[in-house]
Amino acid sequence: MPRMATFLIRPYWPYALVVGILVWTASSAAGELHVTVGGVRNDAGNVRVALYQTPEQFATKAGRFLEVVIPASTGTIEGAFAEVPPGTYGLAAFHDENDNVTFDENFLGIPQEGFGFGNDAPVFLGPPDFAEASVSVEDGSKSVNLTLQYW
Repeated sequence: MPRMATFLIRPYWPYALVVGILVWTASSAAGELHVTVGGVRNDAGNVRVALYQTPEQFATKAGRFLEVVIPASTGTIEGAFAEVPPGTYGLAAFHDENDNVTFDENFLGIPQEGFGFGNDAPVFLGPPDFAEASVSVEDGSKSVNLTLQYW
């Protein structure tokens, strides 16, 4: 039998499958997202920074995909999300000054705690659109900034 025919008959497909899986795994490697939060007005409580996967879930308590809790400190603080799958995520943060794990609003719906969004997206009668506050995460490391605002 010619050499080429012998090669085709041998069961090389398991090796090809393993190589394919390794290539796919390497191409979908998780990344790290470093977040710098500015404008923190005091040392009370924590700053909660969250990533959201879809526009429908964006800026809702139940829709948080990943969350980092950073102890508050006046001025600028930093935190990081580790092992974030590649993709586009909405980014939102709030200063939980009373540490009750809830974004507090008054009876008119006016925020009582500081808040901010990815890309420092502007706020008008509610959170910005997902696209305005979104960040893209690839494999490797990425840094983003946002600034808290207080009303």
